[in-house]
Amino acid sequence: MYAIGAFLALWLFFSLAKLDVPGVAWPQLSRIFAICYVAGYFGARLLSIIIEEPEVIGIQDTLTAMIRFGPMTFYGGALASAFCGGIYAAKHRLPLARLFDCAIPAGLLALSVGRVGCFLNGDDFGKAVPVPNDQVPPFWAVTFPNLGDNIARYPVQLIEAVLSLALCLACVTMLRRNLHREKGGIIAVFGVCGYAITRFFLEFIRDDYRGTIPWTQLSTSQGISLVLMIVSAVTLVRLSRLT
Repeated sequence: MYAIGAFLALWLFFSLAKLDVPGVAWPQLSRIFAICYVAGYFGARLLSIIIEEPEVIGIQDTLTAMIRFGPMTFYGGALASAFCGGIYAAKHRLPLARLFDCAIPAGLLALSVGRVGCFLNGDDFGKAVPVPNDQVPPFWAVTFPNLGDNIARYPVQLIEAVLSLALCLACVTMLRRNLHREKGGIIAVFGVCGYAITRFFLEFIRDDYRGTIPWTQLSTSQGISLVLMIVSAVTLVRLSRLT
């Protein structure tokens, strides 16, 4: 599913870039996608190592852990992709904001497909659904064989997949209706803000360990979501005033 998600993200990114940034050549778009893909993998592994693998200590051990298969955290990959892709675009004087307008919907599409893969694998599972004694769990609750606990859980992976796909479609619709806008970036920021809000609340029904923020009951993903919500909301207001 992850390979399918990457392929669909590549297709959508190229399709939107062809409409919105026709001046950027295919080779440059390919390089940006490749840079973001590689950076995303290592960023996802690095954040997961920091959160979930306390036994990994020091630079050498961290580098070794990053090149072996293991858990990955979406936010680590997303932030690393945005950072490295942004540096490449800025260095080559490419229209950074408009490229982000194309990249964010593509990333949301890949995430949607990837969460279906998480559901099929029983990863990133939800909390137990409250079921009174001697009653049958609701039809939408799921039990994952790989966990071996026979607990009916919230299908949080599928919920995130649907919401991410809906957000992707909203971003694509906005872009296609505003191809001749003067300023870029508002679509990307809308997508980031929408996902941050979605992820913050979905975290309340997730049950896999993702670290905790000291002195709070929030997960690290919720902390990142809060920062992104604030930054993107302020940016949305400022961009809307400029358009």
